[in-house]
Amino acid sequence: MTGPTTGPAIDGKELHRLCVFALALTCGHRVTLAVSGWYPVSVACCDRLGGTILHGSYVPYASDVDYVSVVSEDYEYRPTGSPREPDQLLARQPRADEPHRGPDGRWVSAGRYPARVGAADSLDGTTAPATAH
Repeated sequence: MTGPTTGPAIDGKELHRLCVFALALTCGHRVTLAVSGWYPVSVACCDRLGGTILHGSYVPYASDVDYVSVVSEDYEYRPTGSPREPDQLLARQPRADEPHRGPDGRWVSAGRYPARVGAADSLDGTTAPATAH
């Protein structure tokens, strides 16, 4: 996160920032993400950049955020100490492997990394279950 997720408490309630962002990621995907707080600087999106295995589950490496556009922003008072809601992926568009311009006319990520970085590495010695393709 790049800033506070809540505002000052008033009468036992604190202000929470609720946003929906359109993000262009360095893996080439464009995603719509609902968050409580500020936009993330990285998002675990796909296995294009490789990944790791932890506790028997494959976890993709996070893609950096290349461009951010605010879709909606709202503020809501909640009881002081309320937990932040988890980020929710609302939509993911197919990778844009051809260069394209973002909403402001700047060139944004076109998936500038190779199709696959390498084999997954296990952090704790476990393996992920095999999947049929």
